[in-house]
Amino acid sequence: MTNKLDITLNELSMIENALHYRLRRLTMRKNTVKKKSSVEKIELEVRDISLLLGKIHNQKEFHRPKGMTYISG
Repeated sequence: MTNKLDITLNELSMIENALHYRLRRLTMRKNTVKKKSSVEKIELEVRDISLLLGKIHNQKEFHRPKGMTYISG
């Protein structure tokens, strides 16, 4: 059985942007929460989102232009 998602690059970009947005919001919220249990829940979600973003990044295929000198940045 193959695990394959049928999404476009634009849709994947939207997912990544939403995850980054959520990560920023959680990080800001963590600084204002008082309860230790709430901080632990936030840290768990931050970890899960970071792992998911890492998986997405590791599955990307990066291409360099052929026949040209590649200059990064």
